[in-house]
Amino acid sequence: MLFKLSSRNVRRSMKDYSIYFLTLVIGVCIFYIFNSLESQTAMIELTQSKRAQAKLLTEIMSYVSIFVSFILGFLIMYANNFIIKRRSKEFGIYMTLGISRNKISYMLFFETLLIGIVSLVVGLFVGVLLSQGLASVTAKMFESDMSKYKFIFSKDACLKTALYFSIMFIVVILLNFAIVSRYKLINLINNEKRSEKLKGSNLTISAVLFVLSIICLFTAYKSTLGEQLIYSDGGINCTYIALGILGTLLFFRALAGFLIIVIQNSKNYYLRNLNTFTLRQLNSKINTHYVSMSVICIMLFIAVGMTSAGLGTKKSLKESIQFKTPFDVSFEARKGVNGNLSELLKQNGFDLNQYSKELVDYNLYIGDITFGEMFKNSLGEISKQQFDFIKDRNVEVLKLSDYNKLNKIKGKDTIVLKDNEVLLLSDVGPMKEAIKEYLSKYKTLNLNNKEFNLKKYSEYEAIYTSPQSMNMLTLIVNDKHTEGLKVSKNYLSLNLTGDEAVAEEKILQQFDDLQSDSETIQGLDIYTYGKIDSYDSSIGTANMFLYIGIYVGMVFLIAGAAVLALSQLSGANESLSRYKILRKLGVSSNMINKSIFIQVLMYFCLPIILALVHSIFGIKVANDFVKIFGDINPVKNNILTIGSILVIYGIYFVITYNSYKRIVNSQS
Repeated sequence: MLFKLSSRNVRRSMKDYSIYFLTLVIGVCIFYIFNSLESQTAMIELTQSKRAQAKLLTEIMSYVSIFVSFILGFLIMYANNFIIKRRSKEFGIYMTLGISRNKISYMLFFETLLIGIVSLVVGLFVGVLLSQGLASVTAKMFESDMSKYKFIFSKDACLKTALYFSIMFIVVILLNFAIVSRYKLINLINNEKRSEKLKGSNLTISAVLFVLSIICLFTAYKSTLGEQLIYSDGGINCTYIALGILGTLLFFRALAGFLIIVIQNSKNYYLRNLNTFTLRQLNSKINTHYVSMSVICIMLFIAVGMTSAGLGTKKSLKESIQFKTPFDVSFEARKGVNGNLSELLKQNGFDLNQYSKELVDYNLYIGDITFGEMFKNSLGEISKQQFDFIKDRNVEVLKLSDYNKLNKIKGKDTIVLKDNEVLLLSDVGPMKEAIKEYLSKYKTLNLNNKEFNLKKYSEYEAIYTSPQSMNMLTLIVNDKHTEGLKVSKNYLSLNLTGDEAVAEEKILQQFDDLQSDSETIQGLDIYTYGKIDSYDSSIGTANMFLYIGIYVGMVFLIAGAAVLALSQLSGANESLSRYKILRKLGVSSNMINKSIFIQVLMYFCLPIILALVHSIFGIKVANDFVKIFGDINPVKNNILTIGSILVIYGIYFVITYNSYKRIVNSQS
């Protein structure tokens, strides 16, 4: 009997709570898709390096999924609370008819079980279908062959999804038992007549809180522009983040009293049509839910930031890797020694001449001028944190002959410098403007007690292969000016002959073996970078940022939009008596629908508008982060991200508005 009643309740409530069911299905779908990556990559032809990157990606996504499960669990419990509240009068009637609290709890148990099973099955079905498309996207992102691809069903992802969501629904069931056991009959019957009021919502308090919110937000925003948010060692100043969160909370708390009261004081607008009713409805909602609106605003901000950073980093890494890998293989000895790396390796049984006919040994030397002394007045796009981090480093010097040898195997023209000329070179994007600014201000440079004339132009290129752009500045001078200078680092760069992929893999493996056996090699702190390996590593890192950004961003977006939608639909049921009175007073359906539209629109717009304002400053920080990986301007990605999010957010708004209208028009 209880199961039959529960089934009827689920079918009856499906239209009113379609957003809840839809969100559960989407949540299950997303959870399955991103946890099936291991099965997807197993069906794709990957190199050993890419396979390692794919394995790392799946491990990281597993940890991210734990975090995501808490977000989805919060969403399910939040939505369940609205459903219980909406049906309180129904439960009161059951108790009046003699149905015990235990039976009501078991009825809710069956309802939750049915909703959970149906949403899980539908979500997994959709997830399995969509994961086939994601497998194709994954193969494209890893630039791999899909000739052996076949239909994928990830048993592990399915079981993991079922387990996580089962735990969520078990928690909901236990909460329902606890909630129902505390209910009193009189409260259940009269619950819809009770109105929640926000104490202290007067103009003075609201005005003070509003001013405080603006101060907090302005200070937090200023930290992103003034570069106070991130320390020089990469740490984050949590004080400004806390101010941003506090400012957001105070903004919505103050908005409930300050902004609405100001609008009410404009009689011409306030008394027109149903504006009085609309504003009071909106005022009541903001008063009651200002905390949840603040949380949703922050979630939407994170959704925009994570997705934008993921897309930007992916594009930046992929497009910059060719620039950062001018040679097939490079060796770097960070504890500089006199002599050539190739000879040292040959003495230890590793002859690179068998792999290459184009091989260059070269050293970087320590100059007597620091980065801070040169660029203290010419920062360009260098952030204060970057400058503080490198200002005490000595600038490095490269022989002109070595630079020309590198140009030769690159296929570039050699250059000529006068005896007292110096050429500035860097491979770090933000340094381009700094060098340009420096050359416009200065004509000469004092280096090692000698005055040099600055070449009117600079070079922006990499002088060794590496996954990251690390050469902030190198000074190129004629060979004789490096005599007596201490070696900073030794380099060896070469282009391979024959099958480059096979040769690179052999070199990297042989060097790993040599490094394990030779104490001499170990003492030099030598690093090896291959073009293909660096490319695969960058692609893997880019995919990791992209997947995490989209995964977390989508979950936050859907959770935020769903909570807004559910609270609006709950409010529609609570306000039915008011709409009935409006109809008795002769108010037309068009006017009521317009009032509903304004309420839902404002309720949806307020969090997203503030979130987008947050994002303007947050994306600046994300863009600065992306520049670390390459000189790419991700403005296009930001527009694409915000546009996509607004589309999904807009869909939730349209569904909510239509559902709200259906509830009011069918029952009032």
